[in-house]
Amino acid sequence: MSIPLLRALTIYFKLVDKAANHRTIVVPSELDFMPGPQDDLESMIWVLTYAIMLHHQETLQGSDKVDYKRDVVDRFYGSLSYAGLVKERLIMAYEGANLFVDDPEAWVPDATQYIWFRRAMTLVAGQFMPSSDGGIKPITFDAFDALCDEFITDE
Repeated sequence: MSIPLLRALTIYFKLVDKAANHRTIVVPSELDFMPGPQDDLESMIWVLTYAIMLHHQETLQGSDKVDYKRDVVDRFYGSLSYAGLVKERLIMAYEGANLFVDDPEAWVPDATQYIWFRRAMTLVAGQFMPSSDGGIKPITFDAFDALCDEFITDE
C-alpha cells in the first residue's frame, strides 16, 4: 500500500473509533482517498522491496537469520497498524534516499539490490520531500520503468 493510502486508512479508522464512543459522529461510507497511478507504482516498489528482504533473509543462517527477520523484515513489514506502517515506510524512504545514512546497507546488503533500493526510495521520497524548486514529483510509469529496466532482467 502507498503511504497516502495508509494515511487515509489511519484517519478513517480513527474516525471509526471515535464514532464508536460518540454516537453523534457519522463515519462516511467511503474512504477519503482517490488513488492515482503513482500510488500503484509506489505499492509495487514496496512489494519488490519486501521480496528483496525476504530473499536475503532466506540466505542467512541461525542467529543472523533471526536477527535480520526481527530487526529488518518485522520492523518494516511486521504486524503494524496503518500509522505504524506509514512511520516505518517514511523512515525507509527518507533514509534510503539519503546517501549519508548507512542503515540501508544493513537492510539490503546485496550491492546491486542496494543501488535499486536507493533509487526506488528516492522516487518514493520525491513524492513527499520538496525538490530545490519547491515542487514534489509523483512517481511516473517512465521513472518506474527505467528503474526496473536497469536492474530487473528476463534472465
